[in-house]
Amino acid sequence: MAETTLLSLRPTRLIALKYYVAAVFLWILSALAFLDPTSFIPDWWILGLRLQSYAGGLLGFLGILAVLTAELRRLSIRYVVTDSRIIRKDGIIRRKTNEMPFTKIERVELDQSLLQRIFKYGDVVMDTGEDSMVLASLGHVNLVKDEVSKVLATYSRR
Repeated sequence: MAETTLLSLRPTRLIALKYYVAAVFLWILSALAFLDPTSFIPDWWILGLRLQSYAGGLLGFLGILAVLTAELRRLSIRYVVTDSRIIRKDGIIRRKTNEMPFTKIERVELDQSLLQRIFKYGDVVMDTGEDSMVLASLGHVNLVKDEVSKVLATYSRR
């Protein structure tokens, strides 16, 4: 019997929130370095540009790198729910795949903090008794939990 894919998802951008916060902080520092309202940075001219321009450009570039890191982190994770198993794939260059068949799952748990409930995302934890798999930072987390529970119920009736 052919396997049917029920859901294929990626985590929300909130999984890499610290990188986005760092990027915003670096861009604010970049703007302050360009403007230099307190004359904190010496007014040196290097190759026709002020030192403030170099400092601001470097901080802005580091902010862009933080955003790229956040996006690569998010895009390197994929969750797939089929009618017979759940698959978590991590990595871009080095791929790690974790599969959990529905026949082994004993418990499905929805884990949401207050902040996650406000922004309507969360984690789905599946436990086999020996091992567990976390589908972290999912949007529409109730839909995913309901879909997994529905498939799990059909396996428990067999």
